[in-house]
Amino acid sequence: MLVNGSKRSKMTSKEINDCYEKSKDLNTGCDFIKCFHERYHCNDESVTAWALELCQQFPKEIILQFTPPGIQMMINMQNCTQNFLARTFRQRKTLNCDAFEPKYFSNLAKCYANEQNFCQVFKDNRQIFMQQATVVMFKKPRALQAFSIGAKNCTRMNYY
Repeated sequence: MLVNGSKRSKMTSKEINDCYEKSKDLNTGCDFIKCFHERYHCNDESVTAWALELCQQFPKEIILQFTPPGIQMMINMQNCTQNFLARTFRQRKTLNCDAFEPKYFSNLAKCYANEQNFCQVFKDNRQIFMQQATVVMFKKPRALQAFSIGAKNCTRMNYY
C-alpha cells in the first residue's frame, strides 16, 4: 500500500507504546513528533514534518532564554500540541496527512488562544521568537493564521 508516495510499514505495538511514552516528556517531545511523522508516513511537506522542524527550533536551551512567563507559555504550548498529537496517535492507526493539517492548525490556534498573557510574553520575548521561528512559520500559512488568533488582542502600538 502506498501512502503519500512511500511504502507503508506497520509499527509494532511496543514501538507504538515506546513512541507514545515520548509524548509525555518535553525533553523527548521532538522525538515523539518524529515518531508520529514516521508512523503515518507523511511527506516532507506535511504538517508533521513542519511541526518537527518547529519543535527542533526550540530546544530546551533556547526555551530557557525566555522570560519566566515565556518559559511557561512555551511549556504550555508544547503540552497542548503534544497532547493533541498523542490523542491522535492513540486513536488512529492510519492518517491522511493532508486532511490532518487543518485539524492540527485548528488545535494550534486553540493552544495560542488559551494563553492569557500571549501579548506580553510575545513582546518580552519577541527577538527569540523571531530568530527561532520566522522561517519555519512562513512555510505554512495556516501557522501564521493560528499565531494571529493568539495575537488578535495585541495592538501594534502596545506590543510590537
